[in-house]
Amino acid sequence: MTQIVDFALVDAVLEETGRREKCVRLLPSRVVVYFVLALALFEHRSYRTVWSKLTAALTPLDLVRPAVSSLTRARRRWGHLCGGAPGPAASPPPPSTWATAPTSPA
Repeated sequence: MTQIVDFALVDAVLEETGRREKCVRLLPSRVVVYFVLALALFEHRSYRTVWSKLTAALTPLDLVRPAVSSLTRARRRWGHLCGGAPGPAASPPPPSTWATAPTSPA
């Protein structure tokens, strides 16, 4: 992921938007950005699976594996920081009109 979206770009956006963390967290803002991007790429996977894919190349390191609740709170925090509530970006589709259309006389 860092080969596609450079650290410097993520850090610059965090600085420009004033969204860099004020305290040390288990999941720093930069990591949460990459996690949210990975969630978009693997939208039908669990948080745990996405985290595993995101950190697969770092297996030689002894990383702390965050609880799913921590990942959920981080994503929710990121959604609020971006000016909206987390969740689907699109509205549900309107009800189908074909099912409620009157039938023509035979």
